[in-house]
Amino acid sequence: MTEHPDHNEPPTIGGRSSFSHNSPEVGHGGIDHPEVGPPDAQNPEVGSAGSGQTPREWPADTQPNHTHNGTTRRSPAVEALRKSPVTVTIAAVTVLVWLTQFVPGWHVQERLAFVPLWALDEPWRFATTMLVHSQPSPTHVLFNMMGLLIFGTFLERALGSVFFAVTYVLSGVGGSAMVWLLATEGIAHPFALYVGASGAVFGLVGVLLVPSKRLDRNWGGVAGFVLLNVLMLFVEPNIAWEAHLGGLIVGFVLGAIRLWTMKPNGAK
Repeated sequence: MTEHPDHNEPPTIGGRSSFSHNSPEVGHGGIDHPEVGPPDAQNPEVGSAGSGQTPREWPADTQPNHTHNGTTRRSPAVEALRKSPVTVTIAAVTVLVWLTQFVPGWHVQERLAFVPLWALDEPWRFATTMLVHSQPSPTHVLFNMMGLLIFGTFLERALGSVFFAVTYVLSGVGGSAMVWLLATEGIAHPFALYVGASGAVFGLVGVLLVPSKRLDRNWGGVAGFVLLNVLMLFVEPNIAWEAHLGGLIVGFVLGAIRLWTMKPNGAK
């Protein structure tokens, strides 16, 4: 989530609104594995590169990228997306809503963004702010969606779609709640528009930070994501650290409850 200095007044109550064009966040992508060619057609007893191995003897990491019926196997990234329907749906809906922000006269950002001053009168903003992002640059929404796809596909497959969806939404609401609480104390800006799914994404990170052997996670990647976001606070002053903190706390609590109460066999 990002808080921006004002460029335009909100449509109903006076105050600061946010339309900053630079709200970087952190994400990273994956790499597909190259396909290994079939054995020598003239000598079916010889494996690739004259290894002397039959196809049955090939190591697992050098098997041809084909199933027994000749169809091509999916890459690990595609398979992860296929098994994470909720994650993919949330990402698609979020990008679609961001595109509607460019429709003249719709005022999508102003209608859905979180404004602490309006929070109690328009409580849906606690959640709808996750759907809108900074514009016109796509950097904000793309980095958030990259984080969602990287962490979300892992958690949805490991802990289940229901847990993932509940954690994502409640973490986003928790991020808005933290902004609201700190605004009442004069720390956050009560009149600014807060936009973005960063609180929800940090909720996923909070789950990954729970000390538990039930998740075979990449600790280096998780720690690097958190560290880079902390460093970004010194570069980009409009990052809403309050929402990040709120989402992180909610995600950690929900993750601890889920992981520490799982059955021994890890059943969802």
